Amino acid sequence: MQQQARQQLENQGVAQISLRQIAKFLAVTPAAVYRHFPDKASLIAALGVEIQAEFAAALREDVLASADATTMLHRMVTNLSDYAQNHPQAVAFYLTQPQPVPQSLTTVITLLATQDQLTTAPAQLARGVWTFLLGVLVQGTAESADAEWITQQLVVLIHQ
Repeated sequence: MQQQARQQLENQGVAQISLRQIAKFLAVTPAAVYRHFPDKASLIAALGVEIQAEFAAALREDVLASADATTMLHRMVTNLSDYAQNHPQAVAFYLTQPQPVPQSLTTVITLLATQDQLTTAPAQLARGVWTFLLGVLVQGTAESADAEWITQQLVVLIHQ
């Protein structure tokens, strides 16, 4: 059921998710769907948890392949761009809720601050970087902007 809801979200957006359509697609009665999810809000909440975990996993994928913190940051930006390109509706849904700074990003920024001997608190830098990245997602430029350019802008932001 949740997989079908995710497919509806990816194809049509969260507003078009319908428990009755899910039941029809699965060839079950609507009551069967309502036994698992009492209402649309609970199904959407379950999708939110799934997408948040997927987003965090995508962000940190292959980040540790390098010991260089700037390269790690570039990998995160590339991962974010790829995820946004492959799952635009999931990203739009993800952005409807306030999102905390991912721990993996805080870790990379802490490494970068240590590597470059920065004096600004890493947590403060991570919040700034995360805000910038969310802005890139909101603008819809993550998939069209070059990951190298975004990383360069972040490095400038971090070193100011």
